Amino acid sequence: MTKFKKISKRIALVLLIVIPISALAHFIIFPQQTRSILISYSGFNKDGRLYFNNNTPQNKVDTVNQLIELAANRVAGFWGQKTCNPKYIYCESEEDFKKYGSPYSVPALTHIKLGAYIVISNEGIDLDIIAHEIAHAEFYERLGFYNWSFKIPSWFDEGLAMQNDNRDYYSEDTLKARSNNYKNLPDIKKLKSGKQFNEEGTHEQIMLNFMTARLEVKNWYTKEKLDKLIKDINAGKSFDEAFGK
Repeated sequence: MTKFKKISKRIALVLLIVIPISALAHFIIFPQQTRSILISYSGFNKDGRLYFNNNTPQNKVDTVNQLIELAANRVAGFWGQKTCNPKYIYCESEEDFKKYGSPYSVPALTHIKLGAYIVISNEGIDLDIIAHEIAHAEFYERLGFYNWSFKIPSWFDEGLAMQNDNRDYYSEDTLKARSNNYKNLPDIKKLKSGKQFNEEGTHEQIMLNFMTARLEVKNWYTKEKLDKLIKDINAGKSFDEAFGK
């Protein structure tokens, strides 16, 4: 046996051991994300990019598909074009949403790894909510996994997604009323991790985070600034270097 063949066999043996162990570890740490990545093997029905339990009524499937199309067009209008092509998982039951989405009380969320997977609950059947999640996927598509995951602070990612989210209770009028005419705003730029932004504090405080991030990004945003920020981060700059003061 040649030296090359011996090395190849050793590599193959290592991979046969490492890959299953890594997959099991990923499932233990990220069970919802792992199930979403493997949605094609779940037994769910499929209609285009939308997956759903076979007990789901057809009218629900049609409604979700229609909202996805409208939301995707809205996001494409914001960015100039749509480049992302996520998979969508509609969970009609709370049990399914806990399996694929989140055990926490959120209407929808986006898993980012080996692509984007947008998981929608019954409460998430809403144009603004779906547009918000597609906006996350679009930003990820333009940055790649590493830059999106490790360089972008949560306050900016959520604030950018909120530019496509027109829910009344996140409006500037609501923010003005709840912050004493903008005097009591959270120090939003300190909320860099998803846990800091979405989990720490009361429900009212977390909603205030979203409203403040929305306003912060709106006041900063121009298409040129966003395009340059993405270009600079993809060229190796940190978020702070690309965002500036």
